[in-house]
Amino acid sequence: MTNPFFRWLPLLGLALVAGLAVWLVQPPRPVPATAPATEFSAYRARPDLVAVAGQPHPLGSGANAQVRDYLLSRCRELGLAASVQDLSLVTADQGPLTAARVQNVVARLPGRQPGGPAVLVLAHYDSQPHAPGAGDDGAGVAAMLETIRALRAGPPLANDVIWLFTDGEEAGLLGARAYAADTARLRREVGVALNFEGRGNAGPSLTFEVSPQNGWVMREYARAAPYPIASSLFYEAYRHLPNNTDFTPLRQAGITGLNFAFVDGHPYYHSPADTPAHLDLGSLQHHGSYMLSLVRHFGNIPLIHTKGPDETFFNPLGAWLVHYPAAWNLWLTQLTISLIVLTLVLAYVRGQLSAGSLLGGALGWLGGVALLLLGGWGLLALVARLYPQYGIFYDRASYNALAYQGALLALGLAAFTAYYGWLSRFLRPGSLLGGVLLVLALLLGVLQWQAPSSAFLLAWPLLATVLAWGVRLRRVASPTRQPASSPVEWLLALPAVALLAPTIYLLLVIFGLNVLALVALLFLAILLGLLLPVLLPVLRPAVGPNRPPATNWLLPGLALAEVLMALLIGHLGRQPTANQPQQTHLYYTLDAAHGQAYWLSSAPSPDAWTRQVFTRPKVAPLPALFPQSAGPVLHQAAPVLPLAPASLTVLADQVVAGQRRLRLRLLPGRTEVSSFTLRIGQAARLRSVRVADELTPAASLHPEAGEVSLLFLAPRADGEDLTLELAGAGPVPVVVTTRTLGLPGTLAPALPSTVVPAPGYNSFTTQVRQEFSL
Repeated sequence: MTNPFFRWLPLLGLALVAGLAVWLVQPPRPVPATAPATEFSAYRARPDLVAVAGQPHPLGSGANAQVRDYLLSRCRELGLAASVQDLSLVTADQGPLTAARVQNVVARLPGRQPGGPAVLVLAHYDSQPHAPGAGDDGAGVAAMLETIRALRAGPPLANDVIWLFTDGEEAGLLGARAYAADTARLRREVGVALNFEGRGNAGPSLTFEVSPQNGWVMREYARAAPYPIASSLFYEAYRHLPNNTDFTPLRQAGITGLNFAFVDGHPYYHSPADTPAHLDLGSLQHHGSYMLSLVRHFGNIPLIHTKGPDETFFNPLGAWLVHYPAAWNLWLTQLTISLIVLTLVLAYVRGQLSAGSLLGGALGWLGGVALLLLGGWGLLALVARLYPQYGIFYDRASYNALAYQGALLALGLAAFTAYYGWLSRFLRPGSLLGGVLLVLALLLGVLQWQAPSSAFLLAWPLLATVLAWGVRLRRVASPTRQPASSPVEWLLALPAVALLAPTIYLLLVIFGLNVLALVALLFLAILLGLLLPVLLPVLRPAVGPNRPPATNWLLPGLALAEVLMALLIGHLGRQPTANQPQQTHLYYTLDAAHGQAYWLSSAPSPDAWTRQVFTRPKVAPLPALFPQSAGPVLHQAAPVLPLAPASLTVLADQVVAGQRRLRLRLLPGRTEVSSFTLRIGQAARLRSVRVADELTPAASLHPEAGEVSLLFLAPRADGEDLTLELAGAGPVPVVVTTRTLGLPGTLAPALPSTVVPAPGYNSFTTQVRQEFSL
């Protein structure tokens, strides 16, 4: 009988490797301000961060202008020629037609060989309406200023470097769109682009997006980046998602480049708590280490031929970056699947499995996946029910998410090990492992087909596991009894742990407690399935030469105890504090056309603070404000305030050959209006809209419920002009809603220090709605 210690030893060793792999996914230490002038120092960058992210500074605000002036002053102080790119633009993507004035700050660091393609570095300097934006994107802006300083302290580069501080990113990438509008000029001027973002306030800066045909840029990146954290899994996943950053217009224009962001600390994202004091300086240092090293590297090499076949790239451990041509993955996939098939045949010949038991093992693993997902969903639903203060901002306001994520993983481990302890009573170990390999081989084929550069994530762990199984098949004396794992098998389990454990961790960081966090449980099931040769001797050890193995429930029990402990830790940290405030959503709307007013919220129910105004709340459709929507909304009647609505003046009205042309001027009606929306009815009659001298034809409009919406951001105080062309001469209904930041001071209760406004352009606004028939 094998000593129990030796059965547990490989499992404990692999758990330590998993912990090490996760721990190594962290940013570098901040460099002190006393470092040599040619190095990047997060501490030297911090004063710029404080100046940029001292208060919310959304597009068009006075605070936004102050940040812009500061950037101009700092760039000139650092010896660069800087100017403002002042543009009005109209975007017609899915959703409302959006018009805005953006003011990018553009500076240039001349190289020794001007005239060729330049390096473009960009980050956005605007913020969400209620957020100071230290992480999003003050860190990127501060890193740019400190990088300029460090470059000026060293020898000049060969190529020019363009520093683009974009405006209006939060409103729809408006500054980047404006800069990239002239595609031909952009392609002539820019050889490679580096964009820096933040979706939180902590963690390593991930290289999460790369331009297509990334072979050249990834090889150069690997040569230059000092702490590279990158994965072609990010690249494949991101290109299939609808998310966008300022890098998107550049990528769409064919510019080669890289996109960086730190994503930990998600509860602070777009929050008033996203302040310089809460930003992890290690994340800022990681931004800067990328920026300085890559600008120096790309600034001194030719930027003419910047495309190449895609690379596969990933970190086997920490910042160790492996990269090779993505085309090799096809051979790796074919080799892995072939070895799996051969090993399954060998196991069949050795009596380790049969065709029926192999199918049973495959179905058993799929059942285990379903069990993990169902249990994880139940746990998340339980947390949401027990702690309704998280509400719709549940994945943002849960600063104690780490505790619940620990409970989620521990529950998955408990369920999987208990399930396989029971299942191993009916299926041989070879059948259980063979079934896992069979299903994962099919998944590998699908991954190679749909996302070829990320096939490494399954191919290397599968290849190592099937080799380990081959080693074991040479040692197995009985189909039902398993020897203890050998050191060779332990070593061959390392690729699965080293690659999948950090992936699970990063998935939880990215998704928080959102239902998408269940994807992490899928990868946990893959990891545990590949570790069955190590798990099964623990779960069902041999107890004697003449006695059948008995299930050992210690591991599931320990995991279940961890679930309870993690839930207790989460419960103890449930209360918001001034440093970890709860988010809430509320806004006031005056329906000037009907003399009624409402409190509204996008939350499903009132929280402790909003109950002060929602004394008789309703969650039902509100046709008075949203006649085209049957969806329920949390609302309640509010006192009517004497607020001036917008006015709409007809400047010209002509009908020619059955086509009506209306030229209108819209006046906000109140000072400090941050935005207004026009909803034009009878959308089928609308032929075109002209705003800011840009004509948008009907084919580019996106009517919804018979209406076309126009959103004006940071409108001019003297009004905005627009022209509508319509079929027929009949009247057209128009609804105008203006927004100002802040709730009516005479009605809204004071916010405690533990509660802050939620993100969004409706949150904590005062709106006035008016109807017109033109």
